[in-house]
Amino acid sequence: MEITQRTATLADADVLLNWRNNPSVREFSLQSEVITMDEHLNWLLGRLERVQFEPFFLFVEGHKIIGMSRLDIVSEQTNKFEISILVDPDQYGKGVGTRILNMTCESFFSLHPNKTMVAKVQVHNFVSQKLFTNAGFELRNPVGDFLHFEKTV
Repeated sequence: MEITQRTATLADADVLLNWRNNPSVREFSLQSEVITMDEHLNWLLGRLERVQFEPFFLFVEGHKIIGMSRLDIVSEQTNKFEISILVDPDQYGKGVGTRILNMTCESFFSLHPNKTMVAKVQVHNFVSQKLFTNAGFELRNPVGDFLHFEKTV
């Protein structure tokens, strides 16, 4: 089935929070604690205000949201955007992450061909390491428990 891409909205808050608080997702997150709905809504409202400059996509198959990607400007280097990807845990092992990453790269680099996309991946998250490597991201110097990947066109 075809996957479509759209911009995130406040109506997506519940599904995003449920995915984010899933133990398998928290295991490899930069911040692994459970997030409350109030914390999530405060963050999401602020994040949606920047969606025009920092893309935040949801991916839908049929009528079901199956994943998201978000690009945040790296504060000290405005030519770099950090990507975050989240896949519905029910979709693990189906290649959804690869499709989301490819669609995100295509959309982002068509609008920003001179920018760089970066990803931080926990050293034990072998699935994400393979995902970014297969998508043409190059491994950079690790920092602490995280590997850093970069991609330009």
